[in-house]
Amino acid sequence: MLRWAVHLEGGPRRVNHAAVAVGHKVYSFGGYCSGEDYETLRQIDVHVFNAVSLRWIKLPPVWTNSRDHVREVPYMRYGHSAVLIDDTIYIWGGRNDTEGACNVLYAFDVNTHKWFTPKVSGMVPGARDGHSACVLAKSMFIFGGYEQLADCFSNDIHKLDTTNMMWTLISAKGTPARWRDFHSATIIGTKMYVFGGRADRFGPFHSNNEIYCNRIKVFDTETNSWLDSPPTPVLPEGRRSHSAFSYNGELYVFGGYNARLNRHFHDLWKFNPVSFSWRKIEPKGKGPCPRRRQCCCRVGDKIILFGGTSPSPEEGMGDEFDLMDHSDLYILDFNLSHTSFEELLQMQNGMRTRAYQVTGGKKTANPTKPKIKQQQSKKGPREMSAKKPVPFLRQVVPVAKKVQRDPRFDDLSGEYNPEIFLKTYSFLDSIKKREKEMIQKQLKKCRNVEQKEKLQQLLKRMTQQEEEQKKKQKWRERELSLKRQQRELAQQGKKPFYLKKSEKRKLELAEKYAELKRSGKLESFLNKRRKRNAIKDKRRLPSQKSL
Repeated sequence: MLRWAVHLEGGPRRVNHAAVAVGHKVYSFGGYCSGEDYETLRQIDVHVFNAVSLRWIKLPPVWTNSRDHVREVPYMRYGHSAVLIDDTIYIWGGRNDTEGACNVLYAFDVNTHKWFTPKVSGMVPGARDGHSACVLAKSMFIFGGYEQLADCFSNDIHKLDTTNMMWTLISAKGTPARWRDFHSATIIGTKMYVFGGRADRFGPFHSNNEIYCNRIKVFDTETNSWLDSPPTPVLPEGRRSHSAFSYNGELYVFGGYNARLNRHFHDLWKFNPVSFSWRKIEPKGKGPCPRRRQCCCRVGDKIILFGGTSPSPEEGMGDEFDLMDHSDLYILDFNLSHTSFEELLQMQNGMRTRAYQVTGGKKTANPTKPKIKQQQSKKGPREMSAKKPVPFLRQVVPVAKKVQRDPRFDDLSGEYNPEIFLKTYSFLDSIKKREKEMIQKQLKKCRNVEQKEKLQQLLKRMTQQEEEQKKKQKWRERELSLKRQQRELAQQGKKPFYLKKSEKRKLELAEKYAELKRSGKLESFLNKRRKRNAIKDKRRLPSQKSL
């Protein structure tokens, strides 16, 4: 019987964090919270939840005077991933508003609580956030995400073999999954099941034409190939920033967000990989409210879900984007016969809608019995609460909150003005120039054929973007000069004359003709145009049938 068994408040208020279950403990790394200071570079925070005592603790930061040792500790970030292999938690990716995205691999020893940076080799993935990470045997698989250097979504699969700490870019066969970020990838057996995430309708680049796929894509790690998925009659809505976990060979998906529908979810779906079918699950008890960017970890037969953000229920309770960050924790129990005595007391003392009778370790629901608040015995053990008490002296002076914005997720107010935008972000030109020089240097030194092709494609795309930007700038300057001429005519008392689109097109073609003639490429351009027109004319001719 599936049930939301426990609900606790007063934990760490975290969004877009990463967490791993180690035994009966859950380690949570990083994330963000609206109103906190993220301009100052600081160490990533680590919170630990004990699933037996139901208590949170925060590990102390690493204090050292050595700069080299400080580099071994990751800085505060969000959109990263965390996996457990043996007694080591590997943190990879993520971004910070100050430092940007990161592709350094960090390792955390769960026994000593010490950080270190393993020495890796091979083809290291580009810095990104919003990717997925899953583990099979001693290997970590990274899929998707939003690459910072390429400024686009990804659908590559990278593999880190922790036995020799070597990165490998997998050359996958078959039809790959779409470029996406903030999806989920779950290993069941030897296959990786990818669901949801945010993609763009026109390809890998973000053009504000988001789509949310609701079909499962399966990657076989033994053959390194994407498998063809059969159609399913019932499908959940497409979403991103959801949670996914496996239990008894089946995939479960909870929550998430769809920007096209402007809707947060709190539904639970189950996917059977054998029958390749979906089914909506309705657990008993009161579950979490609709949310996204939460963390979900499995501890035995229990699923521990905490954090995330959702629409504010009351005006003024959330940030300026009407979102409220959560500090609560829920436990979804698949097997209530293993429920601890403390959790049963919480359910019995009013946390559930029904009263429960415990006799010989078995629980029977009695809906007719009224709920009676039991008084604790003076001699009995005291039941501690995880709720944080409200301080007596409250802060009455309003303090302006610092809200960090991500242009991919937040709707900016006002109208788009190209001149203001170019002046504000003019510093990006120098950064792009340095990146292009860096890629050119890497291309000269590179000996790997696959990496060389990827760098050449990236360099070609950056060059095309520069040329397109120059064309747009030239067109804007022409538009401004035409507007100035019309203003001068209006000041002289003459009636302004506005050019039609066809006349503007003629001017553009005339400039193109002059540019081709000046560069000496006019004849080759005309020859290509003649061939293209000849092919079109040939298609219009009636087909000659054999007599």
